[in-house]
Amino acid sequence: MLACAELFARDLEAKELHFSVSQTDDGGDIIKFPYDNRMTTCIFKGEDGRYLSMYTVVERVPADKLSDMYAVCNAINARYKWLKFYVDEDNDLMVEDDAILSVESAAEESFELLMRRLNIMKETKAEIMRVIYS
Repeated sequence: MLACAELFARDLEAKELHFSVSQTDDGGDIIKFPYDNRMTTCIFKGEDGRYLSMYTVVERVPADKLSDMYAVCNAINARYKWLKFYVDEDNDLMVEDDAILSVESAAEESFELLMRRLNIMKETKAEIMRVIYS
């Protein structure tokens, strides 16, 4: 396991949180973290796993709501510049962010990024759901 991913996994274990670990085909590590009926996928790559990408599928967006969701994504992206909200080619609303970690603080940095993203997703949930279910 890459150093940064291993440190993050140990931190999650110490906090007694549930997660799963697997590997990418090209030698990266994947840590999946379930929360609020959604899975956040953390992909560690590069030297020591210092490059971290986090992805969460929030909801499927109905085709007739796409233009409204694009406007909501723009508004959210303007407020939260360190996360990217977008609709992918499958009409899934995605939340993504990337970071370069240092091995010395990888566990703390990764956990802080995870908590920040989960809080932002919680803060924006009503706004997103209004578009999808209105």
